[in-house]
Amino acid sequence: MRNYKIFVALLLVVATVRYVNATWNLQNVHGANQGGGRNFPGGGHIPRPRNFYGRQNMLHRLNQVYGANNVPRQQQQQQQGNTAGGLREGFYSTTCPNVEEIVRDTVRKHYNNDPTLAAGILRLFFHDCFVRGCDASLLLDRTPSGELPEKLASANGFTLHGEVVIDATKSAVEAACPGIVSCADILSFATRDVAVLAGLQNFPMVAGRRDGTVSLASDVSVLPDPVSSVSTMAELFNKKGFSLAELVVLSGAHSVGGAHCFAFINRLYNTTDPSLDANMANELKNACPMKPPGSDNTKDAKVDFDPASPMMLDTSYYTQVLKGRGLLTSDHALMVDSRSRAIVSKLAADPENWKSQFSQALVKLSKLDVLVGTQGQIRQQCREVNI
Repeated sequence: MRNYKIFVALLLVVATVRYVNATWNLQNVHGANQGGGRNFPGGGHIPRPRNFYGRQNMLHRLNQVYGANNVPRQQQQQQQGNTAGGLREGFYSTTCPNVEEIVRDTVRKHYNNDPTLAAGILRLFFHDCFVRGCDASLLLDRTPSGELPEKLASANGFTLHGEVVIDATKSAVEAACPGIVSCADILSFATRDVAVLAGLQNFPMVAGRRDGTVSLASDVSVLPDPVSSVSTMAELFNKKGFSLAELVVLSGAHSVGGAHCFAFINRLYNTTDPSLDANMANELKNACPMKPPGSDNTKDAKVDFDPASPMMLDTSYYTQVLKGRGLLTSDHALMVDSRSRAIVSKLAADPENWKSQFSQALVKLSKLDVLVGTQGQIRQQCREVNI
């Protein structure tokens, strides 16, 4: 209604201007060739007050505000795709129009053979974005500096899963649009696609990220670890611009995938965590027998975060947490802390609301500290910096 009133008011102004212009044109017709007329005799330039809108200027102003079909410009921009910090939906619509289809088809093909890729790619995405921003620095095998890259940090290493799919997707995209699409955008698209395959409704993913050239294992310390308290995690997330509620929403990624024994062995031996569900404690001890100190963790068994539906993104994870069956110390902490427990309870009771919030949180995460414009580069291969 407000936009309609503004539009009507501007139309009245245009009508008035047209009347004045028409009057001036008639009164100046005899002096036109001499640069004047009865109103402004003798001068080649007709002086007009500052900020005066002639007919053309007024129509130009209307176009600035409303654009085509009398649709407000702001609404047109929203219809064309949201923008944020150089990122926007449909970023490759002219340069590589089929990129999202190529990514989706490649990811689906691999996912159909290995549904655990949903958890793997979601984790790649989070561990990439949370460290140096969404710049695909996690995917680098090495960097020109020769320093240890992110993927070799203890929080990553052999636990990473899904890099081969990103490599295959990058190859398919390069075959169609060489040198156009960044690895960071491919990882973001792939994350959206596995989330949809695992149970979410489809949602748009912005693009326009560029790839980083720096990757340092020492930077990975900013990631929350398996024994973090809610206060510790909340502080880390707050530094990245995320609220406690968003922390809890994103923790729902643990509705898929699992953890190796070494990530929760602290809850089982020497003293069993008294807050751990007794039946679950016995199940975990059977899956993860005590080992001598210094044993090879790469051979550890892997236990599902959510045994009820380990391949689906749903709120069963929150139900398990409320029952005292959170696998990691950090999972269980969400139930122990009263602030997060209230959020967990609400999400557990409203699955569709969580799915909507989770997809929104993924998009927000995808915008974290991105490289855009001329920053960074578009890697030819996701594992190597361009030379």
